[in-house]
Amino acid sequence: MSGYLYKIFQESESSLVDDVVQQLRHSTAPHYLEIESGLLQQRIETLVAFFLLSLKETPDKFVKYVAEMASERIAEGFSINECLMALRILEEKSWLLVAQFVPQQGLVKSLSRVTGTVGAAKDQLAHVYVSHLEEAEESVNVR
Repeated sequence: MSGYLYKIFQESESSLVDDVVQQLRHSTAPHYLEIESGLLQQRIETLVAFFLLSLKETPDKFVKYVAEMASERIAEGFSINECLMALRILEEKSWLLVAQFVPQQGLVKSLSRVTGTVGAAKDQLAHVYVSHLEEAEESVNVR
């Protein structure tokens, strides 16, 4: 089933990227409203590419990418909610793709794969965010 799921997402990759970018652009999140269009497009293309890779293989590379991305975005001033927003939209749009293209007998397994992958990334995002907060607090306490 993972090969079939990967094929569905591979064929829908550009529309998935476009959907995520559009929804972020229409959000109220300040950083997504201010970021240069090409940069946002590139970042979402990379996010989706790692997500697709995780559907073909294991979630590990996607989770690692999200951790790296979270550190970068936090350093740029993004809130955890802004980072989560991209993952929530990706998950929502992925569910819609699965519901549209996966036969009923494969729905539960496919939706579990999507949710498990994005969920692991959300957990890692939270871990990175808390680590950054703790480091910031320690540096304030040292002064």
